[in-house]
Amino acid sequence: MWKLNKQIVVLTICACIGALSSCKKTLEILPEDRLDKSKVYNTVADADAAVFGIYGQVAGLGKQYILWNELRADLMDITINADPYLQQISDHDVTTDNPYTDPTAFYKVIFNCNDVLKNFQIMADESKMSQEEFAERYSDIAVLRTWLYLQLGIHFGQIPYIKDAIENVDELQFLGEQPKLSFDQLIEALITDTKDLPYLEYYAYPEESSMVFTTDGRATRKIFISKPHVLGELYLWKGNYYQAAYWYKKVLSAEDANPEIRFLYNTNRVGWFDSSDANIQVSFGKSQEGASLVNSVSAGWRSLFALANTNRHWFTEWNWSIPYSNSFAPGNPFVELATKGGKYQIRPSQKVMDLWDAQTLTNGVPWDARGKMSYELTLDEEPVITKLTDNSEEPLSLLNKGGQWNIYRAAGAHLRFSEAANRDGHGRVAYALLNNGIKTTFYYGAFNSQGGMAPANFFELESQITHEGFGENRRTYPTSSPYYFDARDNASLVRGVWYRNIGVRSRAMMPYLLFDGISFSTGTAGGYGLVMSAFEVGIEELEDKIIEESALELAFEGERWSDLTRIARRRNDPAFLADKVYEKLLKANNPKAGQVRTKLMDMKNWYLPFDI
Repeated sequence: MWKLNKQIVVLTICACIGALSSCKKTLEILPEDRLDKSKVYNTVADADAAVFGIYGQVAGLGKQYILWNELRADLMDITINADPYLQQISDHDVTTDNPYTDPTAFYKVIFNCNDVLKNFQIMADESKMSQEEFAERYSDIAVLRTWLYLQLGIHFGQIPYIKDAIENVDELQFLGEQPKLSFDQLIEALITDTKDLPYLEYYAYPEESSMVFTTDGRATRKIFISKPHVLGELYLWKGNYYQAAYWYKKVLSAEDANPEIRFLYNTNRVGWFDSSDANIQVSFGKSQEGASLVNSVSAGWRSLFALANTNRHWFTEWNWSIPYSNSFAPGNPFVELATKGGKYQIRPSQKVMDLWDAQTLTNGVPWDARGKMSYELTLDEEPVITKLTDNSEEPLSLLNKGGQWNIYRAAGAHLRFSEAANRDGHGRVAYALLNNGIKTTFYYGAFNSQGGMAPANFFELESQITHEGFGENRRTYPTSSPYYFDARDNASLVRGVWYRNIGVRSRAMMPYLLFDGISFSTGTAGGYGLVMSAFEVGIEELEDKIIEESALELAFEGERWSDLTRIARRRNDPAFLADKVYEKLLKANNPKAGQVRTKLMDMKNWYLPFDI
């Protein structure tokens, strides 16, 4: 019976897409107009079902999330099949009747979060769940609500911030009449209401929790939102870069306590794999030519998005992912939106395709392989975004709209951490995670005849721990610092938990970035390798490269609009955003390109019309 209940709970994720009432049958709740709370919130199993019901509703927000964050920016464009409402989003000319930009669905989930939180508190007060069970479930739903509000704030600017439960969802129609917080006020409120929640660990629930299980080939461990990732993002928007780095480091260090399990060295560390494990890096066959690119849903960088959430390689990269099911409407929305078998209404922009094609890999191949594995050309030479539908090892189609909505992953956390570290005066650490890893960037020792690191003494080995400066006066970061990384790598002496880290660009076979303020010298003892002897790179200079790398690595995943608006706000430079959107429209021969740029030069025009 318990196994059956677990199956019902997992299916709830896929089924509960609409209002809470649509979950009633799946959760075996009486089909009444209003829930009978006396029959719903009595046991921990009831609380678990409520949590999964909320996540089932969140699954229905995937289409809006991607369209808001990608089509409004510069990496995604529309096709000739796009309806007028999609055209409005791309042209930044949205009318209040646009169904894609209606915030109602987000507020419905928020109001259900409020209701669940209220009832969890009642359950705890009445000892219907332990304090530990309450802390985990309450904090999970509270941070999820924070994320929902953050998305609304990013795209609508001024919004009502309501935390009280309501009795009837019909009250939504009066939402527009409620007082609104500005975006800055919203960030303050979200931080205040989130930072002191009772359970903010990386994993939403401990392994022994009733919320953590695997059934029918699906694991629940990372269905739940990554709390440290959300807090890191909030502090980035706030401009508190130390706190942003602190919380993102919580993501990066999720498995520090488990170094004895080899593959956990790679979890969230963007590291190298060995032997048969080398299936989530950019790699080529022995010929090292473009045609030998390892490019499938089961091997290579492309497989990051398709492997099942029970796969250990998938586990090392993803922090939050919600499954879709073909058995319940609407299923994976991107099959219809992005594929030739569907309506094919969105496509990669010419701008991002040109950006990928302008790169050169370390083996001399004249393009960024991540582009080849994020989209492909059909027989009629039209580009199709495969990253949105390469989220299942089984081919997806209108008859199989399963897969999963992959939301947060390690590479994104590394790039956000780098953004914070750079702004907080730790550009060298940011550079390391962006480029070729900690131990390579900080190493100051001997090399062997093949150019490999060969620390000859304890001092040289210690240089693989992050530090500032060189020589006897160097200052090592305290272990409590978010900027402390131990990448020591000597198999016979010690291996720090970061010894496998190779950086976002190295994993993609991209050469490390060179700046005028970086210089190299040969390794000590006349070694063959080069060590970085000076690092003086401007904050905005490095920040530009971090944001560009985010485009190359994270395109179409829902990060782009947030990245562009956050940097433009920080610099008080609307052209940072406007110029990039203009370039997209210009390359698409859109006659409104100049008009859109002029509009986006006024920050007030970055926001969608708020209409319920």
